[in-house]
Amino acid sequence: MAANEIKVNLDLMNALIKLREASVVFDEQTDIISQESGREYIEESNTFNEGIYKCMDAISKMIGESAINGVYSLIPNRI
Repeated sequence: MAANEIKVNLDLMNALIKLREASVVFDEQTDIISQESGREYIEESNTFNEGIYKCMDAISKMIGESAINGVYSLIPNRI
């Protein structure tokens, strides 16, 4: 795998980590706000989590594509 693909994967992994951190912070803050207000924010949490998961899914697909491209560049087709 070329250094370029490795860099892409590392950058995308870092993006996944940041999204996970954002998810944890959002959940923690939602819990605090819920305790203070006495209201549950289920719809808001679901909306946020759905968006985060869609982003994570897109990133993970790109990590896979990058890895596949790296393999194909290392081992070209034989004809």
